[in-house]
Amino acid sequence: MAPSPPSPADFEAIFRATTSPLLVLGTDLVIVEVNRACEEATFRERDEVVGRHVFDAYPANPNDPDGGGVRDVDALFRRVLATGAAQSLPVLKYDVPHSGSPTGFREKYWSPVSSPVLDPDGEVAGLLHHVEDVTGFHEELARIERAYRRTDTPTARTHTAVAQRGYERHLAQAAHDLRRYRELEQEASQLRRAMRSRATIDQAIGIVQAERRCGPEDAFQILVTISQRTNTKLRDIAAGLVSLAETDAPGPLLPDTP
Repeated sequence: MAPSPPSPADFEAIFRATTSPLLVLGTDLVIVEVNRACEEATFRERDEVVGRHVFDAYPANPNDPDGGGVRDVDALFRRVLATGAAQSLPVLKYDVPHSGSPTGFREKYWSPVSSPVLDPDGEVAGLLHHVEDVTGFHEELARIERAYRRTDTPTARTHTAVAQRGYERHLAQAAHDLRRYRELEQEASQLRRAMRSRATIDQAIGIVQAERRCGPEDAFQILVTISQRTNTKLRDIAAGLVSLAETDAPGPLLPDTP
């Protein structure tokens, strides 16, 4: 059995319960409804704003004439009404009235999205305005920016291009350094193996010198000859000779060589 469609009461309950601030406007931009989250975010009760033009209910801050919030939001509403499609804005400053503030307004930053409400004929009958209060994030970014200024560090806002180029150079240098590090690590590993082999070969030369009573050059040549005859690497010949000497085996350690 198919579930029955939600009733208008269900939609109203969802609208009021959602934690995202929502505002319903008519095409004349008069407020039709607000949810509880919007009341809390704007410090205005439903009865204070419903039935009023949106910019009368939420006026511009007279102490911040260059804020541009009203202008930008009005342009957003006009685009939705004209296109019948959802529109959004970057984060913008739009202060709201607040009786506890010395200026009568609380500084606020929002991330707004407006969507059309369509009638059965597909015509725009109203707007659903959704905002996210990002004031806390903005304040944290401002705190970081102030810290950067105190240390003369370029900020993302004032030095975006410079910082981007610097970051690209950093990535390129880091990649180069990583490649070079791997090359050096490989070279170092090879060198360590070579040094261990050389130490073993030197020990073997000393053993040959003692047994054959010859100089180091002749002792080395004897080891080379054995390596060639047995098709065995010189370091393996040397390692075997050193190991055999450490066992204190009686008798000569080397095979006869011409």
